[in-house]
Amino acid sequence: MIYDQIMNISLTLIVNRRIHIPAEQMAKIFELRPKKDLLDPTFEGYKLSLDSLPVYKHEVPVVVEHLKPSDEQLSYQHVKTFGLHNHLIDDPWSDENAFFISKDLQIFKTNLHSLASQNPEFKSVWQIPRGFEIRDGWFNASLSFPSSELAVATDGGGVLHIIDTNIRTSANSHIWEVHIFHLVFVTLLKDLWFIHLFLKVKLSNEILGSREPFKIIHSNLNTEETNQSETLSVLVLKVESIDKVESQIALSTFGCSEKETPFINCLEWVEYEHKDGNWAFKQLKRLAIPHGLDYASVLSPGKSICLIAREPFGIIFDSNRNIAAPLPSSQMVEGMEDEAENKVAYTWAETPDEVTIWMIFVKQTSKHDLVIKIESQALKIVYKNQTCLTGELAHSISVATSSWTLSDGKLEIILSKNDKSVNWSHLILNDLRGRKVIDAETAAVSETTFDATKDMQWGNVGRPSIFSSEQLEECDDDMMDETYIFRFDGETNKFTHKAILSGQLLFFTQCAPELAPAFCLRHDVDGLIWQPMGDGLEQPWKCLHTAALQALGYIQASKEQRKFTVAPPNMTYAALCDAFTHVYIYRQPHCSSTGVEMVHRPTGRKVGNIARQQVLNIDSSEECLGAMATNTFLLILTSSSLFSIRVNSD
Repeated sequence: MIYDQIMNISLTLIVNRRIHIPAEQMAKIFELRPKKDLLDPTFEGYKLSLDSLPVYKHEVPVVVEHLKPSDEQLSYQHVKTFGLHNHLIDDPWSDENAFFISKDLQIFKTNLHSLASQNPEFKSVWQIPRGFEIRDGWFNASLSFPSSELAVATDGGGVLHIIDTNIRTSANSHIWEVHIFHLVFVTLLKDLWFIHLFLKVKLSNEILGSREPFKIIHSNLNTEETNQSETLSVLVLKVESIDKVESQIALSTFGCSEKETPFINCLEWVEYEHKDGNWAFKQLKRLAIPHGLDYASVLSPGKSICLIAREPFGIIFDSNRNIAAPLPSSQMVEGMEDEAENKVAYTWAETPDEVTIWMIFVKQTSKHDLVIKIESQALKIVYKNQTCLTGELAHSISVATSSWTLSDGKLEIILSKNDKSVNWSHLILNDLRGRKVIDAETAAVSETTFDATKDMQWGNVGRPSIFSSEQLEECDDDMMDETYIFRFDGETNKFTHKAILSGQLLFFTQCAPELAPAFCLRHDVDGLIWQPMGDGLEQPWKCLHTAALQALGYIQASKEQRKFTVAPPNMTYAALCDAFTHVYIYRQPHCSSTGVEMVHRPTGRKVGNIARQQVLNIDSSEECLGAMATNTFLLILTSSSLFSIRVNSD
């Protein structure tokens, strides 16, 4: 009862204090409610077991790829992306295989049961094309399996490959090779899409940026039976300087600034459609997450995504539509009306060589509050997330030699004319809110007569602040550091569901191939497994509590050298892997094969099923680069070796 009251008060404060999301976009608040029957209040701890476990060490055919941040990649987001990259990839569609990528970008598949022998199976199934020898600043190559016959891979440097793998079983010897190479370039001048089509490598795509590094977070394939098409959704993560992020609205809308957030996480949701035997790009959505992303997944059937992050953040780009609030229709003039009857939003002047535009904003306006898009015969100005000026220019201009500057809230845009002999009768077609002046001095006289953020209300973005910073105390400030889980709807571009995470995010794991990866949160001392549900169910969307790992939250807090935490789909154990040497295995009491029933000798009282703890020393001085847990085996990967630990019998 007290917990519910505290949660209600906390959520009320949080909702009232968020000023970055307009009221019509506020997400529905829901709670993560643990199932009492999965909690064990009688759990008394782990008993240290000295029983040995079979450990098999095998040298990998080629050294594992392990890229590190460059000298310019010094932000926390960069360190997290490189340092916590798991080089061992599991296949949720087949529990027989594990994958890793070598230094020369070969994708190796190994059969898990063969690792418990002297002759392990390491098979190179495909090699990611290497465009450049020097990969300084690139992310580590990554791989994901959206279906039982499809894979997506990246070299970490800006190219995404969609690969036909056939059924990935240990008996299938199919090699992921390019048998017929058919190269087709499709170029859109505005967004610079490059698409390469293959037969076996279904699609290699540079749409995600001009060789900007990224890593694959999750992928999902949805089949539409009605029109016999498939839609592939891929989530990729970038860490970019705020000056290089392509956005349709100002990044300052989400609190971005060069001082506070010089680098931000960008989550890109890319969709491809497979129809009539061909793959084609469908759409791209980009979300800016200034304070880092902890988790992201595509929810079945691919219409929404789930993510865990700190506010504020939001969508900044949609390839199919403009997300900036449109210019109010009342501000656009359709007919030739008297200019004096309309409010002046900007002034402009021209010379034989160029056209200059001036627009006034509040003095504190920075370049990150504005989005200026100059095209050969179009101009668009966005303040925060509100369109101020957009439309077709009177004549064509040279984009390369045009520029803009901002000083003390005064925006100046210089457009270079293509035709020097033509005088412009107007600036924007059907927009009479501008006033043509002789020169800059004349424009300065008119500056006091209008203020764009006042007259047009472009500075009033989002909800009004209910509290001022002077009214808030230290305990209130901590609320801003809370982490939340969200559901983001791809059709409406809105966050529809939101819940506060009451505990620390410990790790995430794939429990079922058709579902998004589950995540583990600390609850008191335990670790609770939460499964985000798909959108196909008729009931409201939620995250389902599916399992509990006893005392894992307390244990993980004490492991300062921990790099990876993993657990198998059946949750019979959890493993904590240090960066070097040590592995800690915690067998859960609910499994009869791992628990030990203890009796208190003086009283004869049965203590109950006591779970066991086992500690292993890995015979290697190399850093742990990957960890993977199956119901039978625990795998540990270093640069040159793969360790297989048989934890349970088959």
